[in-house]
Amino acid sequence: MNDPKKIMKFRKSGDEIKALIVNAATRVVMERGAARMTLADVATEAGISKGGLLHYFSSKDDLIRAMIAAGLESFEEKTMAMVAADPTAGSYLRAYITTSFPAEGADDIAAAMIAGIASDIELLAEYSAENAKWSDRLEKDGLDYFYAQVIRLAVDGLYFSEAIGLPQFKPEDRKAFLQRLLSMTRLEKPEEHS
Repeated sequence: MNDPKKIMKFRKSGDEIKALIVNAATRVVMERGAARMTLADVATEAGISKGGLLHYFSSKDDLIRAMIAAGLESFEEKTMAMVAADPTAGSYLRAYITTSFPAEGADDIAAAMIAGIASDIELLAEYSAENAKWSDRLEKDGLDYFYAQVIRLAVDGLYFSEAIGLPQFKPEDRKAFLQRLLSMTRLEKPEEHS
């Protein structure tokens, strides 16, 4: 049962409440997995009633769509801020790697994406549009496009493996792998192998 003192001590805007719910849903998914996320659990985590949650999100799919949108928006903001601070070739790819694997731990977007995929494959539409945008940016990043895509696909592979609970490396090897990918973004030309 919710503690009445925890439920809205002061009036919040609709957008603030939606953000509160989305953040709570992301925590629930990261803790228990997408398949076990219920609206009741999210409401409890957010400190609101289930009816209050349903006022803002009429279904689990609506909530998952909001999680995906919030995750993509956060990723965009962080990545583009890093690019603005580093105008050299490969800056977008370095920002993509760093934002995908922040030092403090997994980003929220993985939980949102896995939740979306688990509930409805059509929810990938928004992610697909972002994916096309990321590829377009790699073409203008100052590195060989296919070389950059190889690095990006390695990042995505590790990211989604970890998101579904299949870690590929011991912690020290994971760190070395990410450092290697970052260093590869600073090469003028990829090495030719015969």
